[in-house]
Amino acid sequence: MKKIISLAIIFFLICGGLSIVPQKIEAGTSWYKKPHSYEELVEWYRQLEKKYPEYIEVFKANELYGIEGDGGYDDYYVRITNESLGFHKPEVLFLGSPHGDETVGTICMYWFADWLMRSAFEEKNAKTKWLRWLLDNREIYFEVSHNPYGFDFHQRGDIHGWDLNREADYDGPGHYGPPECWSSMTGKTLKEFVNHHLIRVGTDFHGGARMLLYPWSSTHRDVKVKSPISGKEYSYAPPDFYFYDAACLRCGSYMGNFGGDLNAGNIGTIPTTVGYEAPGCMAAWAYGADVEKNPAEDEYVKDEIFGNYYGSGIFWVSPELSVVKDPPEWEFGSDFIEGYGKGVRNFLLHQIDLAQPYLQWISPPKVAYPGEKIKLRWQVNGSLVVDHTSIQWGTNEDVINNPEWFGIDHDDYAGKYLGGTGWDDARNGRTHGKVWEEEIEVPYNATDIYVVAKAQVDQIYKKTIAPSIYGNEHSYLRIIKERTNESYLEIINGTDGEERIEGHLWWYSPILHISIGGIKKPKDGFLYFFDKEIIPIRKTIIIGKISIEVECAASKVEFYIDDELKYVDEEKPYQWTWDEMAIGKHEIKVLMFDGNTRQDEREVFIFNS
Repeated sequence: MKKIISLAIIFFLICGGLSIVPQKIEAGTSWYKKPHSYEELVEWYRQLEKKYPEYIEVFKANELYGIEGDGGYDDYYVRITNESLGFHKPEVLFLGSPHGDETVGTICMYWFADWLMRSAFEEKNAKTKWLRWLLDNREIYFEVSHNPYGFDFHQRGDIHGWDLNREADYDGPGHYGPPECWSSMTGKTLKEFVNHHLIRVGTDFHGGARMLLYPWSSTHRDVKVKSPISGKEYSYAPPDFYFYDAACLRCGSYMGNFGGDLNAGNIGTIPTTVGYEAPGCMAAWAYGADVEKNPAEDEYVKDEIFGNYYGSGIFWVSPELSVVKDPPEWEFGSDFIEGYGKGVRNFLLHQIDLAQPYLQWISPPKVAYPGEKIKLRWQVNGSLVVDHTSIQWGTNEDVINNPEWFGIDHDDYAGKYLGGTGWDDARNGRTHGKVWEEEIEVPYNATDIYVVAKAQVDQIYKKTIAPSIYGNEHSYLRIIKERTNESYLEIINGTDGEERIEGHLWWYSPILHISIGGIKKPKDGFLYFFDKEIIPIRKTIIIGKISIEVECAASKVEFYIDDELKYVDEEKPYQWTWDEMAIGKHEIKVLMFDGNTRQDEREVFIFNS
């Protein structure tokens, strides 16, 4: 009878009595909406700001720099980050379409922000933890629309009829641009914003074609190079061509095919891909207008009039998202239905991630046992290729500077253009990234060990093209300098105080602290039936008695149930059988004495009558 009751209890639990089996939740499929006006779009962001005040701020960027509005419009920017952690994180900047009738990027930026906050804080999905990490470790800036008048009146130009992607001070102003560079309110604001921030990655969204475009736009036409990945030859090639080529091909694959495939045929430098020059466009200016660092560009930039652009050096890409400039609402899709919304989301995630290299542990162990072999798994992101990665560990908390043991140097992808990151095989919003693994043996005499993973990335991109024109190994990109030159230092007096970037050759994971020893049985998240381990579940559930086993390097172990001392064991193996009447939730706790006192505990549901 006792076993029958126990089996009935197990059946009740597995069928949902304590929700140990996850239930399938149907996801919503409502379409992404199109706002009726710039004012409505700004209000949507303001509503997000009210809902997430510690993460979202909407502000008039033109007023920040003493620039008057134009035609009743102000230039609204949105900052998305965990404000409690300050404002000196890697910055990325995305602009709503400078051509007002090209709507996809402008609208889908909002839906990305909405999805990001819901996915990070209101829903649980596979990306939740990573999205929270991005919010903690990136400053994401959106310009709601770079052409609010054009957005409202469905026209390419602004209130003056100017093409706002032809007014930048790099070979500008271009055809249909204003009479002089930086004449528009949004252009003046952008110039000031970029010069007061160390933007690493940037974008201005477009439509009317399906492409990913990068510098140059009207200069260096005779600089030609062949892609080592696709074999296609490009003219107007920038010094950082190899990085642009690899990053954009990977990004295009990840964005997905809604609206058309993105490949070497429609990814590349602007004239080579579009078929015409675009002097005065944002991409070339944001990338190369710092003529003090890049003297080869001095002949194209009017720095004598507007001053030098210390804020340039940005990895700037200009996506052409949709062949139809203003697609119908249904083509924007939803969180789960394919459309331009998901494509823009994938683009933004890829570019935000790329701003700085980082390493993360994958399901790390919190406790290990003396002599046990444990497998450590980690991933490297924020980069294109992993040249070297390894782990080092020891008993000193400062394991970066004082390791005792070293793992294998994994150099599988050294010298290649892609590989070894979490973005490997990225396609259609999915990745099958590389996870690095190594097994280590836990020392018998340790009570705690500390482990760190490290990586060196993207070293091939230190090599640039056309050294006779641009200078030998002369990258214009701050994100390349940061990861390939350990003596690189960039400091500006920014909007939020002093901003700085320091170069590193090695990037480190968070330090993993593993306690040695503790409760080995019952395991966390398993079902036990009369002292036998049955199946993994969401909680620790015990039917009948249980042998509590502790493994550690200690001289004495005390066993507690709900803080009541039950047994003291001074000889190995440390164990005690709990065979008292107990029903419901209880806490098993052990104290281990090895000079210091360490503790481990386990919350369990037990049914033992």
